[in-house]
Amino acid sequence: MSFNIESNEGLRIRPAKTRDATRIAALGIQVWLHTYATSGVSGVMADYVLREFSETRLVEKIEDPQRLVLIAEDADHLLGYAVLHFAAPQADLHTELETLYVQAHSHGQGIGRALLVEARSAAARGNGSSAIWLTVNARNDRAIAFYQRQGFVEIGETDFMLGGTPHRNLVMVVRPD
Repeated sequence: MSFNIESNEGLRIRPAKTRDATRIAALGIQVWLHTYATSGVSGVMADYVLREFSETRLVEKIEDPQRLVLIAEDADHLLGYAVLHFAAPQADLHTELETLYVQAHSHGQGIGRALLVEARSAAARGNGSSAIWLTVNARNDRAIAFYQRQGFVEIGETDFMLGGTPHRNLVMVVRPD
């Protein structure tokens, strides 16, 4: 699938291949730390990102038949990615958007929206409905506003545990168009 977005005419959204794992891992670490390590990188944070964004972990997700990893690239430059989990029930929904990361310097260029459009199409193909759910850090105002502009609504809260400390997340859903 190709998109023609204002400032990213060469943007392409496609399923990730195992050879993409190192780029996805690097981008994941960059975005996660930029978003959440605002007071510096603690040992707990370092352990988390090096475990969760390892090449091995990303290959596992790419090869998992219950997941779809989509990448957004311009030429051979990775700008963002999304991870869908097709077997993650929440209320009456079955598809979770586990991750949607776009490099900060590419915000506002339609990359996140393009990834989300393809994610919803993939959810419809995989589970028969374009409805998806996600969790987002309750203090990530930029992400919450983005999801709201895309039609997501808050349906509850949950905690993301990091080093034994709970961090409040919102549960948001978007229903079929």
